[in-house]
Amino acid sequence: MIVLSKLRVLVVDDSAFFRRLLVTIINACGDMEVVATAGDGSEAVRKARELRPDVITMDVAMPQMSGLAALKEIMAERPTPIIMVSSLTVEGANETLQALESGAVDVVAKPKGALGMRELADLLPLKLRAAASSRLTRQRTLSDRRTHSGRPWDYELVVVGCSTGGPSALQRIIPALPADFPAPVVVAQHIPIGFTGPMAQRLNQQSQVQVVEAVHGQPLRAGCVYIAPSGSHTAIKREKNRAEISILPPKVTSSPFLPSVNVLFSSALPFAPHVLAIVLTGMGQDGLLGAKELHRAGAEIVAESEETSVVYGMPRVVIEAGLTERVLSLGEIVAFLASPISR
Repeated sequence: MIVLSKLRVLVVDDSAFFRRLLVTIINACGDMEVVATAGDGSEAVRKARELRPDVITMDVAMPQMSGLAALKEIMAERPTPIIMVSSLTVEGANETLQALESGAVDVVAKPKGALGMRELADLLPLKLRAAASSRLTRQRTLSDRRTHSGRPWDYELVVVGCSTGGPSALQRIIPALPADFPAPVVVAQHIPIGFTGPMAQRLNQQSQVQVVEAVHGQPLRAGCVYIAPSGSHTAIKREKNRAEISILPPKVTSSPFLPSVNVLFSSALPFAPHVLAIVLTGMGQDGLLGAKELHRAGAEIVAESEETSVVYGMPRVVIEAGLTERVLSLGEIVAFLASPISR
């Protein structure tokens, strides 16, 4: 009988209570185990070097050496999938986003109350498994190949869906957009509540286009990127010559993802066929149903290729369903959107 080795996890947090909580959640799964814990960043770097875990959970705010500093040192020595564990504060969110930009695979929020702990117990094992299978070095060393659409630039709307690995992909794509980008861009990124506002602010500071967290009733305009707020669904409402953002409550769909890529993509149907839908890295199948609807209406679907996807889940199901006109690496997506020859 073949015995599969367990996923080896290093847990890093300065709170003894939270370390015990994470250890309990992880060790309760039959396919993973905690091989060590650390209470600060310097200890995390040392144990990561000695034990070579498959994946690490990393607290953001710690004494002596922060989670961000520890992540940078670990990624420089031996790239390892790291999930950041962040408190829901402005400072914590900004540092977590820096960590995601620096190579962290994903983020989970520290829970508040019993309900939050149950949600963490359900979510963390899924994220650990996805992180363990993620691609790190390949995504960051591929050169940006040039690609052009070979057709007039006539999109009236661009919608983007992403999950695990999405923040670093957006960090590549959005700052590369020219100031005169000819369509509004609406992004649904799976990320905990409290992170989309700081994400929009950071991207706005680094971009030629304006980047904002989407607000209910906000009119859509070309050259602006709208980040769907986490904790609710973002849709697009079109009436005659007016198009605006519509923020919907979680109960409009049974999707566990807030925001849902399916909800965003389906709401873009009134713009079809002049819609470009881009499915980036992420685990699961969110976006598949919406992409099917857009494809039937004549919209163009682009998916990130396996070679650069941190987690090849969301793009894979769209590609295998035969919905994509183009399968592009992240660098090719950047070039496709940013090149004036494409427009």
